[in-house]
Amino acid sequence: MSKKFVFTNNNLKDIIGWLKEGSILCLMSYNKKIFYYLTETTDELDDTILIYVDVSNYSSLLDEGEWPWYIENEGFVEYKGKLPINPNNIYSLEIGY
Repeated sequence: MSKKFVFTNNNLKDIIGWLKEGSILCLMSYNKKIFYYLTETTDELDDTILIYVDVSNYSSLLDEGEWPWYIENEGFVEYKGKLPINPNNIYSLEIGY
C-alpha cells in the first residue's frame, strides 16, 4: 500500500509530522544530505517509510542549519543506521515546486 501524504502550507510542520509517524526522513540539498529518525539506529525496518525531501531550491534551510535545528529540537536525531530497501516504502519529494 502506498503512503498518503498530507500537505499543509507549512512544509516543516509536514516533515515533523511524518517523522512523528515513524518515518525515516532524508533532507537533501546540493551540498548536504542528513537522515533523521526517532533513534540513531535500528535493525527493524521491514515496514519503515523512507522519505527523501529535496530542498535544493531552498538549500539554505538545510545548509545553514535552520530545519535541522527545528527537527532536532522536536527530539529527532541524525540517523546513521541501515536504510529500508523495500521500494514500495521509499518516496521522493521536492520542496519549492
